[in-house]
Amino acid sequence: MSASNRQRVLVISRSADLRNELITLLSGYGYFVEYCQTRLEGIRKFRAHKQHIVILDMPALRLFPKRLFEFFRKVRKNTIMLIAADKREEPEAFRHLHLGAYDILDLPLKTDSLRRILHRALEHHRLLLENLFVKNAAFFGLLMLPVWAGLAWVLVRR
Repeated sequence: MSASNRQRVLVISRSADLRNELITLLSGYGYFVEYCQTRLEGIRKFRAHKQHIVILDMPALRLFPKRLFEFFRKVRKNTIMLIAADKREEPEAFRHLHLGAYDILDLPLKTDSLRRILHRALEHHRLLLENLFVKNAAFFGLLMLPVWAGLAWVLVRR
């Protein structure tokens, strides 16, 4: 990943070990990583920098997870949100997927799994943007059809 298109990642976790591990791995993969310990601090950093990817641990989602996900989507529509959860937290983490989380990172982290999930999430995001572009191009092409038909009619009549 070149320096000009580095993806920004925000890690919100109370666990210093998890934060350090994610910072080390993600920085090594070429991401620009910002981190914080509390949910409020994370909201402030997200407002300021609008990171592409947000990784939250389960304690950050304890209170009002729906409102938190809605906030991220309101500030930056296509934010990729990942939840870090260990085996005992997975049932609760799966309930957050319908709120807008993209996937769950299993703890303890496995480097191959983390890299695969991030790559898949960014590729999914790219495809969504590409799809939106094609839809808009087709829509505006159809809007311009009467203009082109009128122009062709004028040119043929000359």
